[in-house]
Amino acid sequence: MLTQNLRLRHKKDYNLVFAQGKSFSNRYVVLYIMEDTKSKYGFIASKKVGNAVQRNRAKRLMREVIRRNMSEIKPNLEIICIARANIKGVSYWEVEKSCLNTLKKAKALLS
Repeated sequence: MLTQNLRLRHKKDYNLVFAQGKSFSNRYVVLYIMEDTKSKYGFIASKKVGNAVQRNRAKRLMREVIRRNMSEIKPNLEIICIARANIKGVSYWEVEKSCLNTLKKAKALLS
């Protein structure tokens, strides 16, 4: 579980990352990344993903990928993870591979 101080919580924070950040997309996720003074993460799954159960599962998968790989992600980045519609029914390992490839493409990983 990500603690409150690691989460983007307000609409203005999300809008700032959308406006000033860069987007990187992959098969299952879209990432918006912006440099800032602290590392913060936000997770979005729209109704295109499916019903509430599928949206919550998608957000849980993305949160878990970030939580497990936080030590490999560069500090001082605000990252928004958006689930694409085809994420439903996908295993954790496929989502992790997709997220890490996108982070690598964005040069947001330490190694």
